Amino acid sequence: MKKRLAILGSTGSIGSQTLQIANRIENIEIVAISCGHNLSLFSKQLSEFHPPFAASLKKSDSLTDSFPATLFFHGEEGIERMLEESKPDYVLLAVSGAAGLRFSLKAIEVCHRLCLANKESIVCGGDLLLKECARKGVELIPVDSEHSGLFQLLDGSRRPKRIIITASGGALRDWPLERIQDATIRDVLRHPVWSMGNRITIDSASMVNKGLEVIEAKYLFEFETNEIDTYICRNSFIHAGILYSDGVLKLHTGIPDMRIPIAYSLTYPERIQTIPEQSIVDVPMILEELPKERFPALTLAREICGVVSKQIAYNAADEVAVEAFMNGRMPFGGIYNIIEKTVERTADQNPVDYSQIIETDSVARKLAQEEVDRCY
Repeated sequence: MKKRLAILGSTGSIGSQTLQIANRIENIEIVAISCGHNLSLFSKQLSEFHPPFAASLKKSDSLTDSFPATLFFHGEEGIERMLEESKPDYVLLAVSGAAGLRFSLKAIEVCHRLCLANKESIVCGGDLLLKECARKGVELIPVDSEHSGLFQLLDGSRRPKRIIITASGGALRDWPLERIQDATIRDVLRHPVWSMGNRITIDSASMVNKGLEVIEAKYLFEFETNEIDTYICRNSFIHAGILYSDGVLKLHTGIPDMRIPIAYSLTYPERIQTIPEQSIVDVPMILEELPKERFPALTLAREICGVVSKQIAYNAADEVAVEAFMNGRMPFGGIYNIIEKTVERTADQNPVDYSQIIETDSVARKLAQEEVDRCY
Protein backbone atom coordinates (compact mmCIF):
# COMPACT_ATOMS: atom_id res chain seq x y z
CA MET A 1 0.00 0.00 0.00
CA LYS A 2 1.27 3.44 -0.92
CA LYS A 3 2.25 5.90 1.80
CA ARG A 4 0.52 9.25 1.58
CA LEU A 5 3.04 12.12 1.69
CA ALA A 6 2.53 15.80 2.49
CA ILE A 7 5.39 18.22 1.80
CA LEU A 8 5.42 21.50 3.68
CA GLY A 9 7.66 24.10 2.06
CA SER A 10 7.58 22.52 -1.40
CA THR A 11 9.08 25.51 -3.24
CA GLY A 12 12.31 25.61 -1.21
CA SER A 13 15.44 23.67 -2.08
CA ILE A 14 14.61 20.64 0.10
CA GLY A 15 10.92 20.67 -0.81
CA SER A 16 11.59 20.88 -4.54
CA GLN A 17 14.04 17.98 -4.40
CA THR A 18 11.59 15.96 -2.30
CA LEU A 19 8.90 16.31 -4.95
CA GLN A 20 11.22 14.97 -7.64
CA ILE A 21 12.41 12.06 -5.49
CA ALA A 22 9.02 11.09 -4.06
CA ASN A 23 7.51 11.04 -7.52
CA ARG A 24 9.95 8.26 -8.44
CA ILE A 25 9.33 6.09 -5.38
CA GLU A 26 6.69 3.49 -6.15
CA ASN A 27 5.14 3.25 -2.72
CA ILE A 28 4.89 7.04 -2.16
CA GLU A 29 1.87 9.11 -3.18
CA ILE A 30 2.13 12.90 -3.01
CA VAL A 31 -1.21 14.04 -1.58
CA ALA A 32 -0.50 17.56 -0.32
CA ILE A 33 1.99 20.38 -0.79
CA SER A 34 2.29 23.84 0.74
CA CYS A 35 4.33 26.94 0.03
CA GLY A 36 5.05 30.34 1.51
CA HIS A 37 5.13 33.09 -1.12
CA ASN A 38 6.68 31.65 -4.29
CA LEU A 39 3.38 31.18 -6.09
CA SER A 40 5.00 31.09 -9.53
CA LEU A 41 7.02 27.95 -8.76
CA PHE A 42 4.10 26.56 -6.74
CA SER A 43 1.90 26.79 -9.83
CA LYS A 44 4.46 24.81 -11.85
CA GLN A 45 4.59 22.14 -9.14
CA LEU A 46 0.82 21.87 -9.09
CA SER A 47 0.83 21.42 -12.86
CA GLU A 48 3.44 18.67 -12.69
CA PHE A 49 2.35 16.68 -9.64
CA HIS A 50 -1.42 17.32 -9.37
CA PRO A 51 -1.80 16.87 -5.59
CA PRO A 52 -5.40 16.66 -4.38
CA PHE A 53 -4.64 19.15 -1.56
CA ALA A 54 -2.56 22.33 -1.48
CA ALA A 55 -2.02 25.37 0.71
CA SER A 56 -0.21 28.70 0.58
CA LEU A 57 0.32 31.40 3.17
CA LYS A 58 -1.29 33.97 0.88
CA LYS A 59 -4.64 33.31 -0.78
CA SER A 60 -4.51 33.11 -4.57
CA ASP A 61 -7.75 33.03 -6.55
CA SER A 62 -5.81 32.44 -9.75
CA LEU A 63 -4.40 29.18 -8.39
CA THR A 64 -7.82 28.06 -7.22
CA ASP A 65 -9.27 28.78 -10.65
CA SER A 66 -6.37 27.15 -12.53
CA PHE A 67 -6.47 23.88 -10.59
CA PRO A 68 -10.12 23.01 -9.92
CA ALA A 69 -9.27 19.40 -9.02
CA THR A 70 -7.12 20.56 -6.08
CA LEU A 71 -8.64 21.59 -2.77
CA PHE A 72 -6.90 24.78 -1.64
CA PHE A 73 -6.28 26.28 1.78
CA HIS A 74 -4.48 29.45 2.78
CA GLY A 75 -2.79 30.98 5.80
CA GLU A 76 -1.12 29.15 8.66
CA GLU A 77 -4.48 27.78 9.79
CA GLY A 78 -5.08 26.64 6.22
CA ILE A 79 -1.85 24.66 6.17
CA GLU A 80 -2.95 22.94 9.36
CA ARG A 81 -6.37 22.19 7.84
CA MET A 82 -4.65 20.81 4.75
CA LEU A 83 -2.78 18.36 6.96
CA GLU A 84 -6.02 17.30 8.64
CA GLU A 85 -7.92 16.85 5.38
CA SER A 86 -5.17 15.11 3.41
CA LYS A 87 -4.53 12.49 6.12
CA PRO A 88 -0.86 11.88 5.25
CA ASP A 89 1.10 8.89 6.51
CA TYR A 90 4.35 10.85 6.17
CA VAL A 91 5.01 14.57 6.42
CA LEU A 92 8.26 16.05 5.16
CA LEU A 93 8.65 19.42 6.82
CA ALA A 94 10.94 21.77 4.91
CA VAL A 95 9.51 25.07 6.13
CA SER A 96 12.32 27.39 7.16
CA GLY A 97 12.63 29.23 10.45
CA ALA A 98 10.89 29.09 13.80
CA ALA A 99 7.50 28.96 12.08
CA GLY A 100 8.23 25.30 11.38
CA LEU A 101 7.57 24.30 15.00
CA ARG A 102 3.86 25.04 14.70
CA PHE A 103 3.54 22.82 11.66
CA SER A 104 5.76 20.10 13.14
CA LEU A 105 3.46 19.84 16.15
CA LYS A 106 0.41 19.73 13.89
CA ALA A 107 1.99 17.16 11.60
CA ILE A 108 2.53 14.65 14.39
CA GLU A 109 -1.17 14.83 15.22
CA VAL A 110 -2.02 13.37 11.81
CA CYS A 111 0.96 11.37 10.51
CA HIS A 112 3.01 8.30 11.43
CA ARG A 113 6.39 9.65 10.34
CA LEU A 114 7.80 13.18 10.44
CA CYS A 115 10.74 13.70 8.10
CA LEU A 116 12.25 16.81 9.66
CA ALA A 117 14.27 19.30 7.63
CA ASN A 118 13.48 22.18 9.98
CA LYS A 119 16.13 22.28 12.71
CA GLU A 120 14.39 25.23 14.38
CA SER A 121 11.61 22.90 15.54
CA ILE A 122 14.17 21.34 17.88
CA VAL A 123 16.24 24.45 18.62
CA CYS A 124 13.19 26.50 19.62
CA GLY A 125 11.09 23.66 20.97
CA GLY A 126 13.73 21.91 23.03
CA ASP A 127 12.26 18.58 24.17
CA LEU A 128 8.69 19.54 23.26
CA LEU A 129 8.53 18.01 19.78
CA LEU A 130 10.48 14.91 20.80
CA LYS A 131 8.20 14.27 23.77
CA GLU A 132 5.10 14.69 21.62
CA CYS A 133 6.48 12.30 19.00
CA ALA A 134 7.16 9.72 21.71
CA ARG A 135 3.71 10.21 23.24
CA LYS A 136 1.94 9.75 19.92
CA GLY A 137 4.23 7.01 18.60
CA VAL A 138 5.38 9.07 15.60
CA GLU A 139 8.73 8.29 13.96
CA LEU A 140 11.01 11.32 13.68
CA ILE A 141 13.61 10.97 10.92
CA PRO A 142 16.10 13.85 10.53
CA VAL A 143 16.78 15.04 6.98
CA ASP A 144 19.86 17.25 7.51
CA SER A 145 22.81 15.36 6.05
CA GLU A 146 24.76 15.45 9.33
CA HIS A 147 21.86 14.33 11.52
CA SER A 148 20.79 11.72 8.99
CA GLY A 149 24.32 10.38 9.19
CA LEU A 150 24.24 10.25 12.98
CA PHE A 151 20.80 8.62 12.88
CA GLN A 152 22.25 5.87 10.70
CA LEU A 153 25.42 5.45 12.76
CA LEU A 154 23.75 5.35 16.17
CA ASP A 155 22.15 1.94 15.95
CA GLY A 156 21.59 1.63 19.70
CA SER A 157 23.96 -1.29 20.28
CA ARG A 158 26.57 0.73 22.18
CA ARG A 159 26.70 4.39 23.16
CA PRO A 160 29.81 6.07 21.71
CA LYS A 161 32.06 8.37 23.69
CA ARG A 162 31.62 11.30 21.30
CA ILE A 163 29.74 12.22 18.14
CA ILE A 164 30.98 14.30 15.22
CA ILE A 165 29.27 16.61 12.76
CA THR A 166 31.10 18.34 9.95
CA ALA A 167 30.92 21.69 8.18
CA SER A 168 32.14 22.73 4.76
CA GLY A 169 33.30 26.04 6.23
CA GLY A 170 31.08 28.08 3.94
CA ALA A 171 31.96 30.60 1.27
CA LEU A 172 34.37 32.58 3.44
CA ARG A 173 36.37 29.73 4.96
CA ASP A 174 39.67 30.84 3.39
CA TRP A 175 39.19 34.58 3.61
CA PRO A 176 41.55 36.62 5.78
CA LEU A 177 39.84 37.18 9.10
CA GLU A 178 39.91 40.97 8.75
CA ARG A 179 38.00 40.85 5.44
CA ILE A 180 35.12 38.62 6.58
CA GLN A 181 33.26 41.44 8.33
CA ASP A 182 32.71 43.26 5.04
CA ALA A 183 31.82 40.33 2.77
CA THR A 184 29.05 41.15 0.31
CA ILE A 185 25.85 39.19 -0.27
CA ARG A 186 27.31 37.92 -3.52
CA ASP A 187 30.47 36.75 -1.73
CA VAL A 188 28.56 34.92 0.99
CA LEU A 189 26.15 33.14 -1.36
CA ARG A 190 28.98 31.46 -3.31
CA HIS A 191 28.91 28.22 -1.35
CA PRO A 192 31.84 25.95 -2.33
CA VAL A 193 29.92 22.66 -2.14
CA TRP A 194 26.16 22.79 -1.54
CA SER A 195 23.33 24.46 -3.44
CA MET A 196 20.92 25.71 -0.78
CA GLY A 197 18.52 28.53 0.05
CA ASN A 198 19.82 32.01 0.85
CA ARG A 199 19.43 31.91 4.63
CA ILE A 200 21.12 28.56 5.14
CA THR A 201 23.94 29.55 2.76
CA ILE A 202 24.54 32.74 4.76
CA ASP A 203 24.29 30.76 8.01
CA SER A 204 26.88 28.35 6.62
CA ALA A 205 29.33 31.22 6.14
CA SER A 206 28.74 32.58 9.66
CA MET A 207 28.62 29.04 11.12
CA VAL A 208 25.27 29.87 12.74
CA ASN A 209 23.92 26.86 10.88
CA LYS A 210 26.43 24.58 12.57
CA GLY A 211 25.55 26.15 15.91
CA LEU A 212 21.91 25.28 15.32
CA GLU A 213 22.94 21.76 14.33
CA VAL A 214 24.96 21.25 17.51
CA ILE A 215 21.90 22.24 19.54
CA GLU A 216 19.69 19.97 17.44
CA ALA A 217 22.09 17.04 17.89
CA LYS A 218 22.02 17.47 21.67
CA TYR A 219 18.26 16.97 21.79
CA LEU A 220 17.89 14.41 19.01
CA PHE A 221 20.62 12.07 20.23
CA GLU A 222 20.96 13.02 23.93
CA PHE A 223 24.60 14.08 23.96
CA GLU A 224 26.01 17.06 25.83
CA THR A 225 27.77 19.76 23.85
CA ASN A 226 31.18 18.71 25.18
CA GLU A 227 30.50 15.30 23.60
CA ILE A 228 29.72 16.82 20.17
CA ASP A 229 32.77 17.62 18.04
CA THR A 230 32.69 19.82 14.95
CA TYR A 231 35.25 19.74 12.14
CA ILE A 232 35.62 21.16 8.67
CA CYS A 233 35.40 18.73 5.76
CA ARG A 234 36.02 20.83 2.67
CA ASN A 235 34.37 18.52 0.17
CA SER A 236 31.52 17.57 2.55
CA PHE A 237 32.15 13.91 1.81
CA ILE A 238 32.24 13.13 5.54
CA HIS A 239 28.91 14.06 7.10
CA ALA A 240 29.12 12.64 10.61
CA GLY A 241 31.00 10.26 12.86
CA ILE A 242 30.93 8.48 16.18
CA LEU A 243 33.95 7.74 18.36
CA TYR A 244 34.05 4.82 20.81
CA SER A 245 36.10 4.64 24.01
CA ASP A 246 38.40 2.02 22.47
CA GLY A 247 39.45 4.46 19.77
CA VAL A 248 37.30 3.08 16.95
CA LEU A 249 35.85 5.80 14.75
CA LYS A 250 32.86 5.17 12.47
CA LEU A 251 32.21 7.71 9.74
CA HIS A 252 29.16 8.36 7.63
CA THR A 253 30.42 9.38 4.20
CA GLY A 254 28.96 9.94 0.79
CA ILE A 255 28.44 12.32 -2.10
CA PRO A 256 27.18 15.71 -0.86
CA ASP A 257 23.72 15.52 -2.39
CA MET A 258 20.60 16.20 -0.32
CA ARG A 259 18.57 13.79 -2.41
CA ILE A 260 20.23 10.94 -0.52
CA PRO A 261 19.11 11.84 3.05
CA ILE A 262 15.72 13.01 1.73
CA ALA A 263 15.11 9.63 0.11
CA TYR A 264 16.35 7.77 3.19
CA SER A 265 13.86 9.61 5.40
CA LEU A 266 11.05 8.49 3.09
CA THR A 267 12.13 4.87 2.59
CA TYR A 268 13.70 4.04 5.99
CA PRO A 269 14.67 1.34 6.84
CA GLU A 270 15.00 0.53 3.14
CA ARG A 271 17.38 2.31 0.76
CA ILE A 272 16.91 3.31 -2.85
CA GLN A 273 19.33 4.72 -5.40
CA THR A 274 18.61 8.41 -6.03
CA ILE A 275 21.76 9.50 -7.90
CA PRO A 276 24.04 7.74 -10.39
CA GLU A 277 26.72 5.63 -8.76
CA GLN A 278 29.98 7.53 -8.49
CA SER A 279 33.54 6.40 -7.92
CA ILE A 280 35.07 7.09 -4.53
CA VAL A 281 38.60 6.52 -5.75
CA ASP A 282 40.86 9.47 -4.95
CA VAL A 283 38.12 11.25 -2.98
CA PRO A 284 39.93 12.86 -0.02
CA MET A 285 38.47 12.29 3.43
CA ILE A 286 40.13 14.95 5.58
CA LEU A 287 38.90 16.62 8.75
CA GLU A 288 40.31 19.98 9.79
CA GLU A 289 40.14 21.80 13.09
CA LEU A 290 37.49 24.49 13.15
CA PRO A 291 39.13 27.76 14.26
CA LYS A 292 37.03 29.36 16.99
CA GLU A 293 38.20 32.89 16.27
CA ARG A 294 36.69 32.72 12.78
CA PHE A 295 33.31 31.42 13.90
CA PRO A 296 32.20 32.97 17.22
CA ALA A 297 28.57 32.11 16.45
CA LEU A 298 29.34 28.40 16.87
CA THR A 299 31.04 29.04 20.22
CA LEU A 300 28.03 31.03 21.41
CA ALA A 301 25.65 28.24 20.37
CA ARG A 302 27.64 25.79 22.47
CA GLU A 303 27.52 28.14 25.47
CA ILE A 304 23.74 28.58 25.40
CA CYS A 305 22.86 25.00 24.46
CA GLY A 306 20.28 23.65 26.90
CA VAL A 307 18.81 27.06 27.79
CA VAL A 308 15.77 27.09 25.54
CA SER A 309 14.98 30.82 25.80
CA LYS A 310 18.49 31.71 24.64
CA GLN A 311 18.33 29.09 21.87
CA ILE A 312 15.12 30.75 20.68
CA ALA A 313 16.77 34.19 20.86
CA TYR A 314 19.81 32.90 18.93
CA ASN A 315 17.63 31.68 16.09
CA ALA A 316 15.24 34.65 16.10
CA ALA A 317 18.09 37.18 16.07
CA ASP A 318 19.73 35.34 13.19
CA GLU A 319 16.53 35.45 11.13
CA VAL A 320 16.18 39.19 11.76
CA ALA A 321 19.87 39.89 11.11
CA VAL A 322 20.08 37.82 7.93
CA GLU A 323 17.07 39.66 6.53
CA ALA A 324 18.73 43.00 7.36
CA PHE A 325 21.94 41.84 5.67
CA MET A 326 20.05 40.65 2.59
CA ASN A 327 18.32 44.04 2.40
CA GLY A 328 21.66 45.85 2.47
CA ARG A 329 20.93 47.29 5.90
CA MET A 330 24.12 46.11 7.57
CA PRO A 331 27.42 44.31 6.87
CA PHE A 332 27.91 40.57 7.12
CA GLY A 333 29.86 41.01 10.34
CA GLY A 334 26.82 42.59 11.92
CA ILE A 335 24.92 39.31 11.94
CA TYR A 336 26.88 37.88 14.87
CA ASN A 337 26.79 41.24 16.61
CA ILE A 338 22.98 41.24 16.58
CA ILE A 339 22.79 37.61 17.72
CA GLU A 340 25.19 38.15 20.60
CA LYS A 341 23.41 41.27 21.87
CA THR A 342 19.95 39.67 21.59
CA VAL A 343 21.05 36.56 23.46
CA GLU A 344 22.62 38.71 26.18
CA ARG A 345 19.33 40.57 26.67
CA THR A 346 17.28 37.35 26.89
CA ALA A 347 16.63 35.91 30.36
CA ASP A 348 17.47 32.28 31.14
CA GLN A 349 14.17 30.45 30.88
CA ASN A 350 12.84 27.11 29.68
CA PRO A 351 9.40 27.59 28.13
CA VAL A 352 7.46 24.35 28.31
CA ASP A 353 4.61 24.78 25.84
CA TYR A 354 4.06 26.23 22.38
CA SER A 355 2.48 29.49 23.54
CA GLN A 356 5.43 30.26 25.82
CA ILE A 357 7.88 29.43 23.02
CA ILE A 358 6.10 31.75 20.60
CA GLU A 359 6.02 34.54 23.17
CA THR A 360 9.75 34.15 23.78
CA ASP A 361 10.38 34.16 20.03
CA SER A 362 8.30 37.32 19.58
CA VAL A 363 10.15 39.18 22.32
CA ALA A 364 13.52 38.08 20.93
CA ARG A 365 12.63 39.35 17.45
CA LYS A 366 11.72 42.75 18.87
CA LEU A 367 15.01 42.87 20.76
CA ALA A 368 16.94 41.91 17.64
CA GLN A 369 15.19 44.56 15.56
CA GLU A 370 15.96 47.13 18.24
CA GLU A 371 19.63 46.20 18.00
CA VAL A 372 19.57 46.47 14.20
CA ASP A 373 17.93 49.90 14.38
CA ARG A 374 20.32 51.08 17.09
CA CYS A 375 23.54 49.79 15.57
CA TYR A 376 22.88 50.19 11.85
